[in-house]
Amino acid sequence: MKGPFFPARQLLDGVPRIDSHGLHTLLTDGAGTFGEYIQRGKELGLEAVAFTEHASNRTSYDFEAYARSKAQLQEMAWPMRVYLAAEVKLAHPDGTIDLGPERISLVDFIVGVLHSYPDGNRGFLNPKKWKEAGAGATEAMELDYQLSTALIHNPLVDVWGHPAGVFAANFGPYDEAKLRELVRDAVVAGRVIELNSAPRYRAVFPVIVETCLELDCLVSIGSDAHHPDQLGHVVGHLEEYLKNRNV
Repeated sequence: MKGPFFPARQLLDGVPRIDSHGLHTLLTDGAGTFGEYIQRGKELGLEAVAFTEHASNRTSYDFEAYARSKAQLQEMAWPMRVYLAAEVKLAHPDGTIDLGPERISLVDFIVGVLHSYPDGNRGFLNPKKWKEAGAGATEAMELDYQLSTALIHNPLVDVWGHPAGVFAANFGPYDEAKLRELVRDAVVAGRVIELNSAPRYRAVFPVIVETCLELDCLVSIGSDAHHPDQLGHVVGHLEEYLKNRNV
């Protein structure tokens, strides 16, 4: 298995002490070092962590050196397991992501995400600015749905990262039927579904969790941590959610 993924219904027997998304370090847009994250993970008693640094074909840091650091980081973290992954954005409406096969082959898994909305002409629509310019939620959701469909059908993507999250952060709840359909389509296409506990994605979190539980599909859980203090947040958030869910 490429990463610390597991069947969704395993959550009902206890949330694994794993954080598979976040761990963004000073190498990209985070505020902590690899060592600080590893130390925090050990303090929390985590079983596994995945560094998911932002990456692209034009990344400014030494991606190859990042990929080669796994053995050293694993030695530092033992017995906690370490994975090295890359969070990669959708680059074109046809499903192309912004990282080539050579670099993809160097890491354990790829988290495919929507950040801004690619327009097909090497440009991007910033959802926040688009909203400020008067775009309605219905129009934005239709675009988000189309782009998400393209992303989840790209075989280079292992994990669908923060599903519907960019829309949720800017416009709020997603159409439940559409979101459930996207999750089902992603599972059929072979993608792992991420359960991301970042506050800005809370509007869609329950629908994604419940759909994954119904399907018992493979899931990845992540705090979207950009500071060591945020590491492991997803474990407590899922425990609280499952304790209070209505079934």
